[in-house]
Amino acid sequence: MSASESGRGHVPRVTQRFRQGARPVGDGVERVLKHLKAPSSEVVESVFSDWKRLVGDVIGEHTRPARIENGVLFIEVDEPAWASEMQWMSEDILRRITETASTTEITSIKVILSR
Repeated sequence: MSASESGRGHVPRVTQRFRQGARPVGDGVERVLKHLKAPSSEVVESVFSDWKRLVGDVIGEHTRPARIENGVLFIEVDEPAWASEMQWMSEDILRRITETASTTEITSIKVILSR
């Protein structure tokens, strides 16, 4: 009986990965985001962390990125007037995101009124 027939030659996948050494947590996060069809962590960080730089201080005081789903950036606004303003500015904001994050993962904007 050979080692593979007796099961002694088989190394479980978990053991194989353990022997390969530790991997950065970010690698796992990126795999999960890709599986969920979410944008990369760099894009999320760029939009959420740099929001005021992307839109300016005044607009940033009345708006915030809420979430990103299937390429759509949902922007939450605190008043209906800002919803109109953000719709009007959506192409410019998309361009800024594309330039800042060097990505085209966000393809459109939807504005929602906060409750």
